[in-house]
Amino acid sequence: MVESNEDIPNRLIEALNTVGELPERVVETYVRLWQLEIWLRRMVYVEFRAAYGDEWETHIVTSRGRNSREADDRLTHMPTPEADLLSYSTFSDVCSTIEKESFWQYFQQYLPPKDLWTAKLIEIKLIRNRVAHFRRGHFDDLQRTLQLLRDLDKGFWGFCTSYNATRPVLPPTDDPVIHKFIHLNQFPYQQIEDNKWVMIGIADPNAWFAVTIEIISREWSKNNRIPPIAGKQGFFYDVVIVGRKQRNFDYRRYFEDTQSLHKHCVHLVPDSFSNSLRVTIPSILGKDKIIEIIDGFIFWLSNSLHSPILKLSKDEVRALADEMPEYILNPSNPLAFLEPSMQCSFFGI
Repeated sequence: MVESNEDIPNRLIEALNTVGELPERVVETYVRLWQLEIWLRRMVYVEFRAAYGDEWETHIVTSRGRNSREADDRLTHMPTPEADLLSYSTFSDVCSTIEKESFWQYFQQYLPPKDLWTAKLIEIKLIRNRVAHFRRGHFDDLQRTLQLLRDLDKGFWGFCTSYNATRPVLPPTDDPVIHKFIHLNQFPYQQIEDNKWVMIGIADPNAWFAVTIEIISREWSKNNRIPPIAGKQGFFYDVVIVGRKQRNFDYRRYFEDTQSLHKHCVHLVPDSFSNSLRVTIPSILGKDKIIEIIDGFIFWLSNSLHSPILKLSKDEVRALADEMPEYILNPSNPLAFLEPSMQCSFFGI
């Protein structure tokens, strides 16, 4: 059974009433700190995948001898879906990674100036420790936390929307990866006059799937945007596979079949309507490896792209994504859909 989000506030109120002595401001402070931490970790993950590809975890600052992920793996009777190192890194290690001199370039466009960011972290770490150690804290802890999120709101909106700011390579022949799969795009870009390109074509009536590939640039790579991007830092290939002829994905089976490819991908994003999958791949992996990965995803389509009878509901797709490791995104996650045209308050404050 899929839990309704509407049930959670009521249960939280009931729990608060039962406990009695727990101030609501402490609970809200915890929730807001959770928002801050999880999005800092996601930011590090995305930027490090763009910078270092498959070697991204080796660059995370770690201060403890034994990784808590190893300890968690021992508890086979109570497994969790989290798989990557950042989910088991301490908050201090995440902050140290961001602030490291050689890494700051990846994050500076999203955060306050470094000296101000460091000063703000001193307060927020203290507040976090109060909550984590079951202390009531100061009356203004919540407001200080909310103010930090307000300060970060525009930056995190920029981070998230930049991940969905895809663009084509024109002409497609300028990039060997895109050119390799252009025949699977039913409506590829074609030049109709000087500097004017449009998506036109006649779909193959026998095609039961389509593949489109565009690119994503990270902000710190803005001076290096000339294709081809294969083998370069600071880019992702954005691959979208769509079922045609009313075919839908059996996502669970597809994820199992393609498991060996996942370690090379940044995210896999199922669609709420079950008829498409988005895969982001770091360009730094190089042309040959990226083509091999995309070929692998195409190879397994015949096993998992089926008739409308097997279509999952929106709630079933989201529930399935929530069972999976962090790199499989719930379609409702802002990283899956929030784009530059969608103006909003990122943290809703």
